[in-house]
Amino acid sequence: MIESFTLLPDSAPAQGKHQFSPVLTALCLLVCLCGFALLLWTVAFSDGLRESPTVSRDLERVASRLLGFESRLFELSVFEQAMFHLWGESGDTQGQIRLWYAELPQEKRQPLDELYLGILDGEADLKSDLIETMEGWSAEISPFPIFRRFLGVGYLERGQVDRDYDILQAQLAEEVPANWFYFQLARRLARQSGDESLRDHLQRQFQQLTDPQIWGWRALLIFELSMAGIGLICLASVASMWLKNRSLQRAEWFNHGPSPWSFHEGMAVLARGGALSIFFIAVMAVVPYGVSIFEGYESLLLYLPTVLLASVWLCRSKSQSLLEVLGCKKVFQRLGSSFPLLLSVIALGLIGDWLIMFVGETFEISVHWTEWFLPQLVWGSQAELVKTTLEVVVLAPIFEELIFRGILYSTLRAKFGVPASIIGSAVIFALAHGYGPMAFLAVFWSGMLWAWIYERTGSVIPGMCAHVINNGLVVYSLVAIFR
Repeated sequence: MIESFTLLPDSAPAQGKHQFSPVLTALCLLVCLCGFALLLWTVAFSDGLRESPTVSRDLERVASRLLGFESRLFELSVFEQAMFHLWGESGDTQGQIRLWYAELPQEKRQPLDELYLGILDGEADLKSDLIETMEGWSAEISPFPIFRRFLGVGYLERGQVDRDYDILQAQLAEEVPANWFYFQLARRLARQSGDESLRDHLQRQFQQLTDPQIWGWRALLIFELSMAGIGLICLASVASMWLKNRSLQRAEWFNHGPSPWSFHEGMAVLARGGALSIFFIAVMAVVPYGVSIFEGYESLLLYLPTVLLASVWLCRSKSQSLLEVLGCKKVFQRLGSSFPLLLSVIALGLIGDWLIMFVGETFEISVHWTEWFLPQLVWGSQAELVKTTLEVVVLAPIFEELIFRGILYSTLRAKFGVPASIIGSAVIFALAHGYGPMAFLAVFWSGMLWAWIYERTGSVIPGMCAHVINNGLVVYSLVAIFR
């Protein structure tokens, strides 16, 4: 029966008695709006590449792993190739990465960045661009003379390598790390000298280098497809049962219990919590070592004030804790009852992400690499990897579901009803992440699904689980493919 998938609140909590100052609420809301405006301005106009101290190293890792993967795409099955393109790569990865290298601020560029851009021009047979790049290098400043010789021999067929071939290969191995750029240029030099045995040896080395990333991606693909398939079966089953009982349970598709607090109460707490978080951020920006402290405790500083204020002011007069009001007690019972819906939401989230990426590629709008690349997961120590994983996979889903679904959605629902509140909370959730257009749509879609399952089950627990799996897949892909 469809009732087994629905958990209504244990009781309709009474409205709180706390009186909030409208003036203070308005001031706090103004602070929050200014913070949102600053965030959007930063996303739209600020050059985040200039602020990153490791942007050159980060881009080299992204570029070499993506290009290494694409260069072996012909070895994969037709289905795997289709999924790779659906994963967000249109087949012109070199062109996209060439644009990313062109975006690098001049003061952030390293000599190897110039060489990599020259290799990309050479691989695309853009000889005029390659010559222009080489002519722009300072003639006598090391290592540009040897870089000019590498590219001239490899792509412009300038000079002979028969006599000093071994020396040139040795210099290349010394100057360039073992990545896609190195192997492409080394094989070019080997072809120019006619050394087929070395070309075969380099190809085997390159395969050994890229095999772990390919198998890591395959494991991710198998898991996502399995979750999507199982979830669609669950969704079909839930929809079928609902259709069979729609004449008796027309109103049961949503949980129509009253919101746990009024719109004005919820907005007052959200405004105060948001303003307090912005205040903490401002303090961390000016005190010594404040930025490091903020990076270490980001989730707590951003979300904890709102959760604590809601616990005190919204639930104090209801004889229930915030977790009880938001359906976080009897966790295993709630998960068991909502498990088919949870799998359905996970499947819809994955399919929605794939469709968004497909549409983006159709209109040549891609997600910028800086929006999904987390240097801590790629370069950090084991301790930092564990800490960042806990932050992204555990703390962020818990706090964000409590705030954006439990508090924000419930507040909007008290005034605007279910559909408008689902959309409104998802828009605010996506804006708060500060991403570009395509990533914004992906977060917005997830926000709508997680608000819907909260409305359907009366608990934020299923949304937390879906959020954990979503962020866990992101962390796994970064660690398996780019670390």
